[in-house]
Amino acid sequence: MTKTVLQDVTHSCVCSQPCPPLLRVQPHNRPFVSSHSACVLTKHAYPLRSNTAVCCARATQSQTTLPQLDQEFQAWWQSADVKADALVPAEFADLRGMAAATAINSGDSIVTLPRTAALLVTPKMKCPFPELIDQAYWAKSQWFEKMALMLLHERQKGKSSVVSGYMEQLPAEFDTLLHWTSEELQLLMYPPLIQQVQQQKQSWHDHYKNVKAASTDNPVGEDDLVWALECVRSRAFSGPYSGPPVKDRAKLVLPFVLAALAYTQVAHLPLEQILNGAIAAVLFNIIYDTLLSRKLRWFAMCPVIDSMNHQSTSTNEVAYEYFGDRFSVTAERKYTRGEQVFITYGQQSNDKLLQYYGFVEPKNPADVFMVTNMLHALQDLPYLNISKERIQCVQQAGLLTSLEQVALTRQGMPAKALQAVRMLLASEQLHSQRSAADFAKQIDPLHEESCLQAVKDVCVSLGNQQSRNPARQSDNKVSRARQDLAKAFRQQKSRVLQTCSKTLDNQIRQARKA
Repeated sequence: MTKTVLQDVTHSCVCSQPCPPLLRVQPHNRPFVSSHSACVLTKHAYPLRSNTAVCCARATQSQTTLPQLDQEFQAWWQSADVKADALVPAEFADLRGMAAATAINSGDSIVTLPRTAALLVTPKMKCPFPELIDQAYWAKSQWFEKMALMLLHERQKGKSSVVSGYMEQLPAEFDTLLHWTSEELQLLMYPPLIQQVQQQKQSWHDHYKNVKAASTDNPVGEDDLVWALECVRSRAFSGPYSGPPVKDRAKLVLPFVLAALAYTQVAHLPLEQILNGAIAAVLFNIIYDTLLSRKLRWFAMCPVIDSMNHQSTSTNEVAYEYFGDRFSVTAERKYTRGEQVFITYGQQSNDKLLQYYGFVEPKNPADVFMVTNMLHALQDLPYLNISKERIQCVQQAGLLTSLEQVALTRQGMPAKALQAVRMLLASEQLHSQRSAADFAKQIDPLHEESCLQAVKDVCVSLGNQQSRNPARQSDNKVSRARQDLAKAFRQQKSRVLQTCSKTLDNQIRQARKA
């Protein structure tokens, strides 16, 4: 079975979210258990789970006793033909998630969700409630605005909504960074994320003004729209659009067959030849949808599936099965009864996890430390004296922009940024003998060591700043939960810098051996 892997919708748009990564086709690495082709979906931003760090825990017997809301949610998903007998809602150290209701083996189906039980935004989708929203606005609005309006429309329907059980278990409110004051955001001691949150606030306010202007009746309140946007941004999945359901495509078969039969009477060709051509046309139509038209994307809110928490190391995949016309999650390892079952939202840094989901993941392999101006950070080192002429040379070579936003990772510094540093710190003799392209790799061991050492010293300096206690806030202004969350975030950023420094140390030793 072939899977089209959709990765997280981590966009970098006006709302400071990452854009959906490109799809890649992978062969299925398990025994053939189904004839369905599957399109693997990616989490589209970050669901709010808790203001605590994510951890793996086991539900106790008392934790698996469901509150009334969870029982009603289970009753709804069963009535909606959602197959999730292997899961049960549970609490894990104040963290809501899904536990294994029974032992789960690798390869077992954890959840299957019919397409009709999901909220979908598809390419060129017409407005489902033209009496409420101006058509022109709908046509030009972004996918998450459309889905937020659809969510509010379903909420307004109440019990008559086909996803009423799902709607009732959505969070009533959020405590993401969007709701922190400017004073509270300073506790993060991390300007890149503070700036992203400020841009998000402005962007979402602009969305509200646009929606208000486009509303034809009963305009949406700003608080309601923000709630819906937070639900969507934290719970939606994205992937390549596979076209209409296969059952709709199947309706094309009969007209093709009838046309083929009629054509045999006119053209006097063998029936087998005509039918082969008709079947080929139908199959091409399906293959085009599933394999060729991948530039189009669709977005889905998948009840039950979006209740599972994130873990970077999880390999459980969310997929859309074209021939089954359903979304599914398959276990990639064994789970014991009561163990929390995870999915992955994709490779998300703690910046994005905290901004949109409301948590920090310890030892997150995708975490980064963003340096907003590496040139200034280098100039702040007391032993460096970078001339204006050299900066101009780097700028003329088109490398200076690579130092404006540098993502330091546990693996070190991006290659393009390191190339710019090599050119900045080269001696006059070395610089005069080399072109800008030559600095893409190590030129001289001593020069390489000095460049890596300078970057390491920047890491140490930033780490020292990160480890300082922020200005004390009065207890009545900042909740203990937010203080603890900000502290956890700062600690994880410090660890990224520490690991990056160790990587640079190893690279320095290798440079000396060269």
